[in-house]
Amino acid sequence: MSVIGEIWRRVEMLARREKFGRELNEEMRLHREMKERELLASGTENGDARYAATRSFGNATSLSERGREAWGWRWLEDFAQDLRFGTRMLRKNPGFTLTAVLTLALGVGANTAIFSIVNAWLFRPLPLKNPHELVSVWRTRAEAPHQPAYFNLYHDYLVWASRSKRFESLAATFEQRYALSGAGEPEQIHGAVASWNLFQTVGGIAVAGRLFVADDARGEPACVISHGLWERKFQSSQNILGRTIQLNRKLYRVLGVLPSGFSLRVLDRAFETQVWTVITPADKDYDASSPAPVAVVGRLESDTTAAQAEAELFAMQMQLNHDFSDEPKESGVLVVNLQQDNTRTVRSSLLLLFGAVGVLLIIACVNTGSLILGRNAHRMREFAVRVALGCGTRRLLQQLSAEVLTVFACGGVAGLAIAFGLLRGFTAWSPFGVLPPGGVLLDVTVLIGTAITVLVAALFFGSLPALRALRGREGALRVSEGRAQSGRDHVRGRSLFVAMEIALSVVLLVGAGLLLSTFVKIQSEPVGFHLQDVLVGDLALPHATYGTNQEQTRFCEKLLAKLTDVAGVRAAGAAVTWPFNVDGLTPLETDKQQGQPMEQLPRAATFEVSPGYFAAMGIPLLRGRELDGHDRPSSLPVAIVSEEMARKYFVGEDPIGKRVRLGYIDQHTPQEPWLTIVGVVGSTRSIRYNQIQWDTYPAVYTSLYQRPDGPRSEIDARTQTVFLFLQAGQAVNAGAIAAAVHGIDAELPIGSLRTTEEIVSGLRSQPRVRAVLLAGFGGLTLLLAAIGVGGVTGQMVQQRWRDIGIRIALGAMKSDVRRMVLVHALKLACWGIAAGLLVSAGVSRLLRSFLFGISTIDPATFGGVIVVMIGVAMLAALLPARRAAKLDPMVVLRQE
Repeated sequence: MSVIGEIWRRVEMLARREKFGRELNEEMRLHREMKERELLASGTENGDARYAATRSFGNATSLSERGREAWGWRWLEDFAQDLRFGTRMLRKNPGFTLTAVLTLALGVGANTAIFSIVNAWLFRPLPLKNPHELVSVWRTRAEAPHQPAYFNLYHDYLVWASRSKRFESLAATFEQRYALSGAGEPEQIHGAVASWNLFQTVGGIAVAGRLFVADDARGEPACVISHGLWERKFQSSQNILGRTIQLNRKLYRVLGVLPSGFSLRVLDRAFETQVWTVITPADKDYDASSPAPVAVVGRLESDTTAAQAEAELFAMQMQLNHDFSDEPKESGVLVVNLQQDNTRTVRSSLLLLFGAVGVLLIIACVNTGSLILGRNAHRMREFAVRVALGCGTRRLLQQLSAEVLTVFACGGVAGLAIAFGLLRGFTAWSPFGVLPPGGVLLDVTVLIGTAITVLVAALFFGSLPALRALRGREGALRVSEGRAQSGRDHVRGRSLFVAMEIALSVVLLVGAGLLLSTFVKIQSEPVGFHLQDVLVGDLALPHATYGTNQEQTRFCEKLLAKLTDVAGVRAAGAAVTWPFNVDGLTPLETDKQQGQPMEQLPRAATFEVSPGYFAAMGIPLLRGRELDGHDRPSSLPVAIVSEEMARKYFVGEDPIGKRVRLGYIDQHTPQEPWLTIVGVVGSTRSIRYNQIQWDTYPAVYTSLYQRPDGPRSEIDARTQTVFLFLQAGQAVNAGAIAAAVHGIDAELPIGSLRTTEEIVSGLRSQPRVRAVLLAGFGGLTLLLAAIGVGGVTGQMVQQRWRDIGIRIALGAMKSDVRRMVLVHALKLACWGIAAGLLVSAGVSRLLRSFLFGISTIDPATFGGVIVVMIGVAMLAALLPARRAAKLDPMVVLRQE
């Protein structure tokens, strides 16, 4: 009882002291006003000289001050004084300063980096003339009219270019591999064939020489080279102009060099084109009836929209579908902005990151403002005293703004460094396999916009306590329940903001969890071939030297024989089909489906492979035999099918000895020879264009050596690409592989050697980058939410300092105090988690196209986020809880 009595005695003493202080202040104010009235009357009525001198000096001083204010010096002096005062205040509170600077740095840095990346891909104009007028043209399927499905055919392009009224110009181009020889070491480079008007269409210029003109389409073979190739291979020599270079064993005259910043990407190329060759009448694959595939780039007329141009080409195409038998049935036309087309495969990932970093920006704004709001809430009495002493609204807000700007300057500099580091890391990582034209640079506009957004939020939240003090004035000076109620109001308001942070953090964490689960699911799916010890290379066999299938077959036989003798190589195989992507399935006919319409036939992926291919790739033979050297054009046509095809199309029977026949889009019924199935191999997985999941497709493998001689490939008019597959038990010297190639053909370059693991990893880049970056954003929001929980819990403890001291004085245990604080943090976290889960349930549906193998409301993901968020909230509140439990009640009362 003596302790309680002492407590109440001290409380009554403090109350009497406060009452006496208010009465004394009021008496002093009244006395000052009376003296001023007496002095004013004395000065005006009696002409007191001393008062007049004082008035004169005061007027002179006022004039001087007014002059200084007119020039703005007074404001600058006040602001400089406020900055010094703000700096001193921040140094006295290093915990708040470091936390606020870290929050600002993370928010500004991450947002500036990601916004700069998104801006470089999606919003920064292409380095071409009037890029908003440029469009790309694709062919589509009837069931998906807004998605590319086929390349355009060259004979269709000729009709469009001659008849269209909606385009200022239409140009055609297509990717081409070239073996550059005769200029040092043979080298395989990326190139393209193009109509003569391509550069006029896109607005390209030459830094040396000239670009294509109409006469070049009727002249000798000619080319234009990139600035990079000019520097690297020809040392920027002007002598290259007018000279000939050898591409695929054919001479081309160099007409000009493109600028260093020129970039024209079509067909989702993950590289810059190094050489462009012009289409001439001598190109047998590009004539008036040629079905060779091309990409079409057009420049719209000034008053034409993409939809109008698409309608015009669609009307033409309906007639062309009847005129040419090689047209895809029921196909349409898609016209889309060139920049949008260039970012087709990365756009969804970038937009997802754009939304995620926007959420991070909101959290950073709320967190920064909440920190400043909490700090300034403790200064309510200070603000009220300033107001009572005559401080105006403008002056008080200027003081607070100076403090915020001091914090912001430090956080902004740190954020700038973080953004620069993140961009450097992204460029080095290059998760999409290619960077946007012009690269990724720190965007000053994005930096300023992000900084202003966070600054405005900080100034707004930071000014709330001062504005409240201006309204309350004398009431804010009372040290009674008025101040306690004000503190509770601030804690309640800040708790609302922290709950919002937690909810937004939950949304990002749920999204990151779903994407991480998707990536783990994709990674764990077996692909059906070896990933550890298989090397893949490619060769571009020029048709000038290897113009027939027999010549290509002889080369492959010799090369595979040499490669098996290379140290470390256990098996070697070749194929003319890339096995990792399946962009379309081929109709096929079995004995049971003879005579059925093409659209009703089953479909399968088709691959042309050499003997040794399955051993090199690690694909197991399950039944029958593999392909061998006896499978020739003169022997029985054979095929090997995958286990998936046997299961799907030969239910309840052995496929060995059965027959299949392949069909193509320009055939009403299959016309290819029947193939006898001689073996069944394990199924493999492939990925389709712009998809994330690796699917198992029915597959038919035919012999590379059994191809009959016929027309040259329509897909690669100047070369035949052959892919090499080497299974190596140990490290293989790339030089030894190149030596084996050059032992057969000294001028034939070999492409880069990669492992199947590297190739598959690159094809999985989209789900990986989404999962990794969103998980990073989720981690940042988790950190910011922890800062918010810790801050508001600490403020609650400080506001209830007296209450907690009395509880301890009355016998409360330390564990009870800690439990009280932790329960408060737990309630706050639960409100935020509940709101976040409700929002996440709706937002996760937007991620449906990014997910594979899991539900949009995956219980494990949602449950894991709840556990993590509660754990983080408890850890963040642990320090304030321990501080509260260590309070000395006598010290608390003495401070009061």
